Amino acid sequence: MSSISSQDKKVLLFSLIAGAGANGTLAGVTLEQVAFSFFPLIACGLAFYCMLSEYQNRALEGDIPLLTAASFLVGALGYSVFIRVSFPEIGSNFLPLMICMGIIFYMLHKTGLFNPDK
Repeated sequence: MSSISSQDKKVLLFSLIAGAGANGTLAGVTLEQVAFSFFPLIACGLAFYCMLSEYQNRALEGDIPLLTAASFLVGALGYSVFIRVSFPEIGSNFLPLMICMGIIFYMLHKTGLFNPDK
């Protein structure tokens, strides 16, 4: 269990935005139901740039690198679930939703939010 500072929360939020933006760009290029837009590409690039500047300013400690990767996956899988709900002919969203929920529960456990003593 680790305590999360406000700088770590920023990195996790940037990672979530980068995951959603990367999957939005990929979906816009590969799926004909989703219109291509430059906004997810710009959002992904800016989020990666902000994460890079945060990483260069201070050292990473504890579980933050693992939580950052998990947050990126939650963003990517969350956008995939949203697209599959909007366009059900693409396929089922059950597996991405269950994986996304599992990762979210893992992140909550690692940050100590499941502990009732706090």
